[in-house]
Amino acid sequence: MSPALRFLHASDLHLERPPRGMADVPNHLRAALGDAPYQAALRAFDAAIAHHVDFVLLAGDVVDPLAAGPRAIAFLADQFQRLSAEGINVYWAGGQADCFERWIDAWPLPPNVHRCASHRVGRVIHERAGQGVAQILGSSTPRRMTIRASEFSHHGQDLFSVALAYGRLGAHSLARHAIDYWALGGLHARRTIAGGPVTAHYCGTTQGRRPRESGPCGCTLVDVDEGRRVRLSFIPTDAVRYLTERVAVEPSTTVDELYRILSQRAGELSDDPFGPQLLIRWRIAGSPSLANQLRSSKAAADLVGRLRAEFAHKRPGVWTLDLAARAPQLAAELHEEQTLLGEFLRTLRHYAEHPDEPLSLEQYLAPGRHADVLARLAALEDAPLRARVLAEGAALGVELLRPHEARP
Repeated sequence: MSPALRFLHASDLHLERPPRGMADVPNHLRAALGDAPYQAALRAFDAAIAHHVDFVLLAGDVVDPLAAGPRAIAFLADQFQRLSAEGINVYWAGGQADCFERWIDAWPLPPNVHRCASHRVGRVIHERAGQGVAQILGSSTPRRMTIRASEFSHHGQDLFSVALAYGRLGAHSLARHAIDYWALGGLHARRTIAGGPVTAHYCGTTQGRRPRESGPCGCTLVDVDEGRRVRLSFIPTDAVRYLTERVAVEPSTTVDELYRILSQRAGELSDDPFGPQLLIRWRIAGSPSLANQLRSSKAAADLVGRLRAEFAHKRPGVWTLDLAARAPQLAAELHEEQTLLGEFLRTLRHYAEHPDEPLSLEQYLAPGRHADVLARLAALEDAPLRARVLAEGAALGVELLRPHEARP
């Protein structure tokens, strides 16, 4: 049975921003990375047409045309025309990247595309065969600010109501504002913050752009039945996919055995001939001796090279970004030693137990490097990065400061 209403919710297309986070980009991946945002967006628009949606919701950060250039405008114009030919309207709430005020006059939008006004909530009735089937209450904002749910209250027709907005929204008190579906943008991770009578959903980005945006990315198909019950279906669109693969091994695992394990897993991940290009970070746990070997020799670099040679040019390709072993759990007594190692470990433990205490490595950077990406990393403001640096630092301290004969 056909749904009473069907629409596609997409956001954070960021046509101006290709995937990054690679220390070196191989020649065979350059074109794929540059084209990935467009391929992902194309798949979202293809999905809207294939599923015969009533309309498409774009919840911000679709494109910064000043950064993306003419290609982005031409691409969107083509996609909007395709949707128009299918009778599909587009409702677009601008976000931080879009910043309509700077450029929209230079590109008149086609009639099927409705841009939400900035800093106020506008209301549009979506019609099917001359009959209203939904009302969209939308607002554009140039900043990722807190969404005021009360501003989306309405007293109009008894239609399925959609709030289209970009920014942060808390799940509390949503039921008081008579909105059936909150179409949200501004988060790259897919997240549903409320479900049931009221659904509030971030569909996430259509294309991951850095290693921490691991796993499938896409858009959301929303089906609404006669009782206004909402069903969300994830549609993957990413052309390039970051993955963090965690592999547990036996304590006795050798480097060669580890290669066979990783090779088998890479083959399993790439068994879909129509799947995305995979960019993988391998994280190994379970063998302290193997972890020490991977850190203290060329073993890790050799494994990365072998995996790249075996899988890089397959379809889809698998490119290993890096490989690292989890730092082994240190014996508690090491922290109590009255030695240079003990003092070092106690200092690291202090920072681990006090995550709010500033810890920066910027002072150790070479002159001239205090305003670049390396400086931002050295500031250690990202909590997972800080924890990882402290753990790896402790393992390195044991390796360098403990007498050789005392090491396991």
